[in-house]
Amino acid sequence: MRFSFIFIIGFLMLAPAYAMAQQPPSAAPDASGGLPDRIVRPMRAIDPMTLKAEGANIRLWGIKPARTSETPLELKALDLMDALIHEQQVNCKIVGGAFPDLVGRCATQNNEDLALALLENGFVVVDRQQTYNSVFATGYEKAQEAARLKTRGVWRYVNDTETDASATPKWLKPYLDWLLPLSLIVGPFGGLLIVALMMRAGLKRLADRQAEEAEQAGRKETAMQTRERQVLASTLEGELLENKNKVEAFVTIYGDLLHTLKTPVETPKYQQGGDIVQKSPVFSKTVFEANVNRLSLLDIKVAGLISKLYTSLPSTPEYITIEPHVPLETAQKLVEKIVHEAEAMIAPLDEAAHALQAAGQKAA
Repeated sequence: MRFSFIFIIGFLMLAPAYAMAQQPPSAAPDASGGLPDRIVRPMRAIDPMTLKAEGANIRLWGIKPARTSETPLELKALDLMDALIHEQQVNCKIVGGAFPDLVGRCATQNNEDLALALLENGFVVVDRQQTYNSVFATGYEKAQEAARLKTRGVWRYVNDTETDASATPKWLKPYLDWLLPLSLIVGPFGGLLIVALMMRAGLKRLADRQAEEAEQAGRKETAMQTRERQVLASTLEGELLENKNKVEAFVTIYGDLLHTLKTPVETPKYQQGGDIVQKSPVFSKTVFEANVNRLSLLDIKVAGLISKLYTSLPSTPEYITIEPHVPLETAQKLVEKIVHEAEAMIAPLDEAAHALQAAGQKAA
């Protein structure tokens, strides 16, 4: 029954994907300002309910967080998401939100519903306000009930709390067999001694619990910083590789122009009515500018390298007009200089991208 339901959900979510197979995925709104119908691309989980895609954050539809102080459920949920996605494409049907924060139903490349997987493991609970009167409501409720019956995730601690609330506290059980007789024999002084012992045991237990919670909080904070460092390094690396592709395309175009000027078979275009050439490629800086205040998450050497590189990249393109009267040799030297300067940008972009890749692997 469960497999049939998962198959139906996968079919409903991924049927439109075939029509998009020959087009690059996009998370941008359409020209009318509306939301995209579907986003298919590699994504990374940044919390138990949110995926990070280039240009957008996608919150999973139909679920809400399950919170407890007993265990770092968020970290276990993130590990599950990473294992399911496995650095492959995720297919998200967008159902709401506003750019860049969207809401969608998302499935892995193997057609596994991410929200359903989180519910089955007890890392989240059903958001009934969203699922009410939808075709997914029954399946999501069944997945949550199965996790509760198997005491997975948060349900383990919910069940433990219910049991403890109706039973004698664990710290008191060792004293029950002899507490009452001893109190009757020893009298008030013995009773006071016993109370003091119980208080001591209770305070020790409380101190141990506080120490354990502090340790868990420290581990959780360290893990979250590590994950943030990985996400930052990954997104910056992607932008640098995009800029490298732009430089290589620029070099190809102007290399062809230079070849045409050096071996003309007809009158060069600029001699017929002038021509305009671009001094450098148009670089993307959106990711860097949005995360400049978070570069401290990276190693100081890597952060300095990235800052220096982005500072050296032109912010706006500059253009040069070649008039018809300009000698052919002068035009050749001008275009040759543009090509050489663009080629010189490739090595720094590669160096920065490799440094970010190493930083991400080190954080992992």
